[in-house]
Parts: sequence; structure tokens; C-alpha cells
Amino acid sequence: MIKRFTLLIALSISLMGCSSLLGSPEPKSRVALAKGVSVTLPTPAEFGGRVSVSQLINADWEGEAHTLPVHLEITPERVVLVGFSAWGTRLITATYENGRLEEDALAGLGIVLPDSRQILMNLMIALWPVEAWAPHLKPINWTLIEQDEHRILRDESGETVIEIQYDEPFKLGTVPAFIQYEHKQQHYRITIKTLSPNGR
Repeated sequence: MIKRFTLLIALSISLMGCSSLLGSPEPKSRVALAKGVSVTLPTPAEFGGRVSVSQLINADWEGEAHTLPVHLEITPERVVLVGFSAWGTRLITATYENGRLEEDALAGLGIVLPDSRQILMNLMIALWPVEAWAPHLKPINWTLIEQDEHRILRDESGETVIEIQYDEPFKLGTVPAFIQYEHKQQHYRITIKTLSPNGR
């Protein structure tokens, strides 16, 4: 059951439904956005604020729902994401600092763990300003568009890959109480519930 749960999360949180674990590893400064496509990340400072929040990531896949508790901490110097098991054990940690993205996973469990690099990138696509992402997406001709309470990520052909919906208009340097991803090509949905919105 645990193996099935963690494998499901790993599949569903990837923007293109493929984990970087399946191919050659990405350099520490880049993250896989799709098969054969990778990007660098905006700096922590470009988030525009400082927050420390606990969240629940829910993945709806083939009619089943699963939850991964995480803690996200953002400062101008670094971003740290920690993922936990249902019983509170730390499973994964991703730290982005000085242009390097480091990850650590709890060894010895004999289970497939979620890809913390992909989780962190997804959160950054939802939370960092569109303007901060623009120079990173331009080399691959992808675009991130923001309109009121949602964002749209489009590939080089103009096709919508991801729609991100918020519970309120996006505000720089804050974490909304509710974020929803819908993958238009892989037909899955991810919701992120923040237990202390805006870092309060």
C-alpha cells in the first residue's frame, strides 16, 4: 500500500507525467519539465517574501485520491521543502540555495519515493511571479500566463499543458490557501491546501 501510494504521488506530481528518475539525472541547477526538456529555476529572492507553511498535496489519479503532507519554507536565501509520511516520518527533502538544488530521501524503506525536485518545481511555478519565470521558459519557447485567479502553462506549440487555479487573485510573496493543478494532457488533478495561508 505504501509503495503504491508513493509511486502514485511520484507519477501525478510530475508536470508531464514522467519523473526525472526514469532518465538520466538532471544537473543540480536544472529540473526536468518534460521528456527531453529542462529549465533552471528562478532565485529564492524572486519569490518576493518570506514564508513558512505546512501543506497537504492531494493527487487525484484514476478515481483515487492520496495525500502527501509537506512543509515549505521560503526565504530570500533558500527554499526548503520537506515531505512526510502519514505517520510523520520525514521522507524527502529538497533544498534550493545558491543556484543549486539538492535532494535527500530516507533510505532503507524499500519503497519508491516522490521526486522532491518535481514537487518543488511545481510549487515554484505556482508561487513565483510570472515575470521571474519568463527568462527561464523563453529558451524552450514555453510560456506561463497569469489571468486573475489562474495561470496557464503552454508548450512551444501553444498547447495548454497545465492550468493552475487559486482561491484568490495571486499576490506576490504569499502562499494561497488553495491551489489546484489540472494536467490537460495526462488527465490528472493535484490540489494543494495550505494550513497557514500567507505564512501566518
